[in-house]
Amino acid sequence: MLDVSFWELLIIGAIALVVVGPERLPRLMRTLGLWAGRARASFQSIRDEVEREVNIDGVQQTRRAVDREANEAKRKVTDAVGQVDPARESGESRESGEPPASKDTGDESR
Repeated sequence: MLDVSFWELLIIGAIALVVVGPERLPRLMRTLGLWAGRARASFQSIRDEVEREVNIDGVQQTRRAVDREANEAKRKVTDAVGQVDPARESGESRESGEPPASKDTGDESR
């Protein structure tokens, strides 16, 4: 995030020592540390929330894609089943309307 080297921190500390004084410097550093910790926690909280939102969007997009694929498969199955001739499945001839010839099973005793 911020790239601050050791020497930059040393210079800032020396200036703070001169400006604030040695009596109040420890209290100032503690206060700055608390503020930095709160800021870091706030940024982490915001970052986690954004990541959750992005993840939710990704899951929703995946769900929509799966739903589209399922609907496409359902449509293909429906089209395939619709193309099967129900008259042929029942054994009737479409042109003549007559029932098909009976199948000879070879058993004449019936």
